Amino acid sequence: MSELRARAEALVRAPVRLGDVALVFEETTAASADVQVGGRDFFPLILDDIAAATSSVHVNQYGFRPGAIGDRFAGALLAKAAQGVDVRVVVDRVGSRPGMSGGFHERLRMGGVDVRVVRAPGRIDHRKLFLIDGRVGWVGGAGIEDHFEDGRFHDLFLRLTGPVVSQLQLVFAATFRWLEGTLAPGRLEVLFPELEPGSIPAIALHNAPGPYRPIATAIAELFDGARETLDVVNPYVSDKAMIARLIAAARRGVRVRLFVPAAPNNRAVAAAQRHHHPALLEAGVQILGHPAMLHAKAFVRDGEEVLAGTCNLDAWSLKRFFEIDVRVRSRELAERFDERFSAPAEAISTPGTASTGVRSRLEAAAFAAVSPLL
Repeated sequence: MSELRARAEALVRAPVRLGDVALVFEETTAASADVQVGGRDFFPLILDDIAAATSSVHVNQYGFRPGAIGDRFAGALLAKAAQGVDVRVVVDRVGSRPGMSGGFHERLRMGGVDVRVVRAPGRIDHRKLFLIDGRVGWVGGAGIEDHFEDGRFHDLFLRLTGPVVSQLQLVFAATFRWLEGTLAPGRLEVLFPELEPGSIPAIALHNAPGPYRPIATAIAELFDGARETLDVVNPYVSDKAMIARLIAAARRGVRVRLFVPAAPNNRAVAAAQRHHHPALLEAGVQILGHPAMLHAKAFVRDGEEVLAGTCNLDAWSLKRFFEIDVRVRSRELAERFDERFSAPAEAISTPGTASTGVRSRLEAAAFAAVSPLL
């Protein structure tokens, strides 16, 4: 913990450049790791943790917009700020549209919430992260938007406690300082409390714009290292190298399930993915189309390792955006993931098929050819 606090001290006392946000971590531990599926389940629990905060609430959200769930979160954050809790929020200009929110984000600022916006062209902040008192962390794929709460978009979050939360806290602190936010040196002991080591191996993985992309590396390692089973949950699957790794895993005898939305909201990426369906199906990959707009991003290897967070299997996520994932080695978490997500999803999903018709195949081939741009 002292090492992370020392790194935070350096971030607090000197200007932070974009390159300083590309943080490298060693594997640490989690005291607990749980998965919650569906906005109706995870949003109330996140709000409960916020309500229990006594020192700090940090939120990093691609999409934080007004609406039924957005207003509930805004009220919760304003209530904490009124109690003297340090409340800091980082949102993305594209995902949250603060200039078009009807004063929503300004109301947070006026109520004592320190709101920072990632505005740099081409540097999309796609992360979804909640940190409470430096002790509880939530990482997942859902924005604070109504379509995640009412079930139109299907997603999940991991809830973590223990030392891995301090890694997530350092990611937030680096970003907040890069955006010229202020963190008092005297408050670092509160932001980075002493946390007892847990028994669950875990590590925070953080992609920042630039050459260091640990999430992409970790996903490739999971695909290449799978021996028996591999579950892949992702809405946007167009990266040729990752698809080739899935095919290779299936061909060496791994049972591969690919969970995707049956009706994706991104036509280009969906078409690029369909171009690879014949090869995926021929190799033995089971493609499962979820009836909702499946938006979760998670990977489970051999029933013993879970990687989940915000990274999609497209070029923008893998190579360009800010993304945050957590890698956890836990059979218990993998079993809970299967119980709460994979088994119910498989029961209601439809089998994926290859494109039919000349026009559909030509469209798929065209978008696959430009997939490095998608």
